[in-house]
Amino acid sequence: MGVKLIVAHFNHGLRGRESNRDERQASRLAKQLGLSFVSRKMDKAEIPKGLSPEDFYRRQRYQFLDEVAKRNHARKIALGHNLQDQAETVLLHLLRGSGLEGLKGIVPMRDGKYIRPLIEVSRNEIIAFLDEAGIAYRQDSSNESKLHLRNKIRLELLPYLKNEYNPKIDEALAQMAEIIREENIFIKECVAKALKSTCVNKQKNKIVLNIQYLSMLPLAIQRRLLKELLENFNSQKNGITFLHINSIGHLLHNLESGRKICLPFGIEARREYEHLVLERSRECAKLVEYSYDLQIPGEVFIPERNLSVRLQLVKKDKIDFTVQNKDYFDLDKIHFPLVLRNRREGDWFQPLGMAGRQKLKSFFINHKITQQKRREIMLLVDQQSVIWIENMHLNEQVKITPETKNVLELEII
Repeated sequence: MGVKLIVAHFNHGLRGRESNRDERQASRLAKQLGLSFVSRKMDKAEIPKGLSPEDFYRRQRYQFLDEVAKRNHARKIALGHNLQDQAETVLLHLLRGSGLEGLKGIVPMRDGKYIRPLIEVSRNEIIAFLDEAGIAYRQDSSNESKLHLRNKIRLELLPYLKNEYNPKIDEALAQMAEIIREENIFIKECVAKALKSTCVNKQKNKIVLNIQYLSMLPLAIQRRLLKELLENFNSQKNGITFLHINSIGHLLHNLESGRKICLPFGIEARREYEHLVLERSRECAKLVEYSYDLQIPGEVFIPERNLSVRLQLVKKDKIDFTVQNKDYFDLDKIHFPLVLRNRREGDWFQPLGMAGRQKLKSFFINHKITQQKRREIMLLVDQQSVIWIENMHLNEQVKITPETKNVLELEII
């Protein structure tokens, strides 16, 4: 081929001996093929605030790949994502209500450097090739855990759609992603042009837009422009939802100057006569509604509270109820998925030790929690009810009992 290949393997070390066996297998195979092999074990440094474990692992992995490429003067880094990875990603974003940025899926090439040559090749085709060539391969056992939404999509939803609706569902989703990618490029170009005529003043913590010009834009461009501007306030590029963008739209049609709303990351959106102002605000940092999906194991940063929450499975004999920033739940009594958020109208809760349930509002009143504090308190919510109130109470239905087999630990960091 006239192409020099180097095998780079990043050992996350998350599965102990199994991870080490993966690395040894990759090293043996590279040697058999006469290829150079480079590996690194993940740094066990503390996960920085503002990053989930998944984001942290990804950054370390890509940093390693970039270093190997630079050291060897490599122009491309080939990643192993395949057709099923694409289908899973598109469905995952679809279930979360993503826009075009999410539905475009995994791009075949990124930054002119990262390439995915197998993105249109199915797992079955890859395995068939390996079997025919007599090449041994390993599989990640953590992919069988249904605690992760992506795994549930792979193990349950995609097979169901394939059997009941479309035997080529993977190809259909990949095709949709390709169409959306091209249309998304066009929309981004339109947004860049619209911003030039709409933006009056742009600073690090404040953006001023001309409402007259903004209102004249097609709704799709208007929404995308607002989303991109709001994401500039947050280095993680997440947390801004359709509801937030829609609420800003109401300000555009309300002629009353001084009207304002609070958004994630302590951003205030307000109308000042003919201008829409987006600006950081301490007041809004305390008032905004927030909601974050949780994975197990996983960690999520809550910018509205400037703290992180970590979830992981622990052995029953490792429970320590004396640690103030940790709480424990019977995993098998939780109705997934889990969401971490502040209160909503109609929330209810079954306090520890009580037989009946209670409106969360009444619970807060009984405990003399102020209106301001009620808006700030974090809640852990499953599909049925609030199961945890920050620094206060656990739901009776998910408490640890002598019969508990699987324990979920929540830690505030």
